[in-house]
Amino acid sequence: MRKLLYVFMVCVFMVAVVALVAGFSIGAYAKETITYYLWDDPTYKNIVEAFNASQDEVFVDAKIIPAADYDNKLRTLLAGGAEMDAFMTKTAHDIYPMVENRYVEPLDDLIVKYNFDLSAMSAYERVYRIDGKVYNIPFRGAAYYTYYNKKVFEKAGVPTPDTYVEKGEWTWEKFVEVAKQIATGDGKIYGALMYFWSLNQVSPAIQRGVQFITNEGKIDIDDDSVLYSFKMRKELEQAKAIIPQAELKATKTHYSRAFWEGNVGMLLIGAWFPGQMLSARDGNLLKDYTWNDWALTRLPCNEPEYRTIDVPTFNCVHADSKKKDAAFKFIAWMGGPEGAKVVAQNGFLPAVVTPEVEEAFVSVFPDKASLKYFLEDKVVMPHWLNKYGVGIENMLGPVMEGYLLTDMSDDQLKSLINEKLQEIIEITM
Repeated sequence: MRKLLYVFMVCVFMVAVVALVAGFSIGAYAKETITYYLWDDPTYKNIVEAFNASQDEVFVDAKIIPAADYDNKLRTLLAGGAEMDAFMTKTAHDIYPMVENRYVEPLDDLIVKYNFDLSAMSAYERVYRIDGKVYNIPFRGAAYYTYYNKKVFEKAGVPTPDTYVEKGEWTWEKFVEVAKQIATGDGKIYGALMYFWSLNQVSPAIQRGVQFITNEGKIDIDDDSVLYSFKMRKELEQAKAIIPQAELKATKTHYSRAFWEGNVGMLLIGAWFPGQMLSARDGNLLKDYTWNDWALTRLPCNEPEYRTIDVPTFNCVHADSKKKDAAFKFIAWMGGPEGAKVVAQNGFLPAVVTPEVEEAFVSVFPDKASLKYFLEDKVVMPHWLNKYGVGIENMLGPVMEGYLLTDMSDDQLKSLINEKLQEIIEITM
């Protein structure tokens, strides 16, 4: 018996040594391991690590893909039947072809089984519920803001955007006026950066509720907001008040890097950007200004009631996963109150805002006014959330590029947009 006990203890010791050499804790072997795909934002890695340390049931093996390649590689992995238990979706409307191709597991039974409370994120029901079923759990909330560099405004002698917000004057017309005022005109200081993603091309139209194509396959645009959006960008580029779209693409300039370098007065971007500012601060990437020299306020808006834009970021369970319960436990934690606090600590607006979340955000922002605007109740308008979304997304960018490089009239632009939308409808039907 003593010999058997000795052999047993030696075996346990050897297993422990092998585990430690491999870089894992012994506890990880007692957990059910799931494979989870996400992109290479370092703050996401922090959230996964926080989950792994929070409990003893599930261990998340994170498979990280570069952000620029994420959508295409994820589609390839899903189509190829890669081993996967859960994944993060970067482009919200991709969920529709994923559901159609049965890559995504409906979560209704798991929600009931584990008594997950969806009511706290009811504002995002249009995103997580498709044809009556729940297919994802949002973890990161949705909103666009105006981020601004106080030093750029100070040098130009122009009031910061929050001044106009407080007066009820922060319209798109005022944004254009201010961007021109603070730009130097020589490319050294730009008034603003409007990224080349499709929703950034037509923000005023999204705020108005324009769908471009309805769920029923009908074209839905209006001259006022859609043409206005295109004409506004051309006006700003011609005035050298914003970084040209062609330059952003040719130089592969990321919006975060441009803002960190201090030569952009305003950046119109989403609720995840405070996390990137934290990364810049910790990595000493801010140039010519300090942590206390940036702030945020509302997005410009022409509607009677203030509206911002965007859709939340969410997680899905792979339909072919053999560990659906474990995968659901992870994405439910990430989208629930416990995960929300961790999400907030990493600088993201969670899908669920609790008093603990509000407390966590105090150290994330340089001033109380920014925190107030970040967390205020707001109407968030989603963009092209239906099966036509992929086509709309892929169409708007090239149409804008063509418009910026030519002398296209309003009638020609409207005709071209209608023509492209009709093509999308016919291809998608």
